[in-house]
Amino acid sequence: MTPRPVAIDLFCGAGGMSLGFEQAGFDVLLGVDRDGYHVATHERNFPYGKTLCQSVADLQLADIHRALSGQRDIDLICGGPPCQGFSNMGLRDAQDSRNSLVGQFVRVVCEVKPKAFAMENVPGMLTGSTRAVLLDAIDQFEAAGYRITHPVKVLDASHFGVPQKRRRLVLLGLRNDFDGVIEYPSNKIEPPSVWEAISDLPDVDGDESLFSSNDAPYQQPPISPYQKAMRGISADRSDYAYKRIWNRGVCSGCLRVNHSDKAVALYDATDPGDMVPGHKLPRLDPEGLAPTLRAGSDSSHGSYTAPRPIHPYRPRCITAREAARLHGFPDWFAMYPLKWHAYRQIGNAVCPPMAKAIGERIIEKLGLKPEKPKISFPLTNAFHLPPDRPRTLKRIPQVLNFPPVIEKLFASRFDPVEKRLKRPRFTFAEVLNAVRDTGVELTWIRADTFLSEIARSRNVKKLLAPCLDHGYTVRKCSVGDSIGEFVPIGNTAGIEVKLPPKPRKGIQRGQATIFG
Repeated sequence: MTPRPVAIDLFCGAGGMSLGFEQAGFDVLLGVDRDGYHVATHERNFPYGKTLCQSVADLQLADIHRALSGQRDIDLICGGPPCQGFSNMGLRDAQDSRNSLVGQFVRVVCEVKPKAFAMENVPGMLTGSTRAVLLDAIDQFEAAGYRITHPVKVLDASHFGVPQKRRRLVLLGLRNDFDGVIEYPSNKIEPPSVWEAISDLPDVDGDESLFSSNDAPYQQPPISPYQKAMRGISADRSDYAYKRIWNRGVCSGCLRVNHSDKAVALYDATDPGDMVPGHKLPRLDPEGLAPTLRAGSDSSHGSYTAPRPIHPYRPRCITAREAARLHGFPDWFAMYPLKWHAYRQIGNAVCPPMAKAIGERIIEKLGLKPEKPKISFPLTNAFHLPPDRPRTLKRIPQVLNFPPVIEKLFASRFDPVEKRLKRPRFTFAEVLNAVRDTGVELTWIRADTFLSEIARSRNVKKLLAPCLDHGYTVRKCSVGDSIGEFVPIGNTAGIEVKLPPKPRKGIQRGQATIFG
């Protein structure tokens, strides 16, 4: 049997892209992610490979060779680097994409020199302030000997049989010693409706045990072709993934959320397909497609959030398994058995059917013929958290770090003699320069959230004191490259008048075995 082509997944998360490329015929022998919960999930679902719990920024060529036991012929590197602005490292030169996580993906590809690469990201990278990061990445890839597929396209997962509208930018590159370019997949597969995707899953309502238990028995047979495929009952001849051995009578990801009576009444009064009043989430239309499932945020951004839509017929949010179905994950693929982590892992993941379609085009271009593996892998209910995993970065000390930046920005445009502003607006580049000049530690600084972070603070007036003391406040501004401007106190758009709600905390633990 000819060895299968080898792939590495950077920023692998739970493994949506890994699964899609495996289904296309690759062996994903290495996944890399700094989040220990992602690593535990990836390890559980891909027992034939290895997963490293470390930042891609720290990943070296020797680490890869050691993890792959000397394997040096890498066919593909794939990954979806988060585009979160620039870290402290990036403050040295904000225009250099090597200082971003996208730049770390570029660096590893250029060092490893795989035959091809596939990078996924948000569609917004084609426009706005992050377009420069994408263009610089393309320049570096081309300088390193890769032919990029132009124009760079945004693909929608619903075109590949996924019951969810989810648009993602995909950048494809082929090493110059191969002819041509990798073509984007163009064949469209009709997706099932929401109800055709989830109607056979366990009915969790009324089962009090599912407030603590993550698993529930199936109660109905699958009806639609999509349901049969997700439960492994029907065979897909184009699926070249390893067979997993799992308990087909039990469904994971069924933990319930204990909603308040007020929330239940609100959900119950919302028609399917409509937005829940006062919420940024809809009640699913059973005959339509799901909207883009989102990951939410972690404690480094102030509080844990996990936005998820409401079930089409029940007054509750969907379970993690229902979300996984709407994302294209088969039922054997288990997420970490805590609700918030499970929803986050799904919302962060590439939809496997879309990744599979991309992988098929890459294998075709490399002149390879995919083969069905003859090995099966049993799956366990154990999720091993890496003991030396990096801890989540906590929120920065705002009262220490924001005022010097505001003071620097304000002083650069305020005339103390005439007591007036020479120019009110400022750009994100000027914010970065102020951060660099003052030497503060703004770990999570981003163009789109810089002022929002200040507005959400309970100490917002202390943070703005350098300008408030002179009779000015700050408001958001999106004219040209500007992200904000100083305006006289009393302006109703001033961020000091927008006080945040108190964060709500809470998390439940499932019954699956968890180590670490």
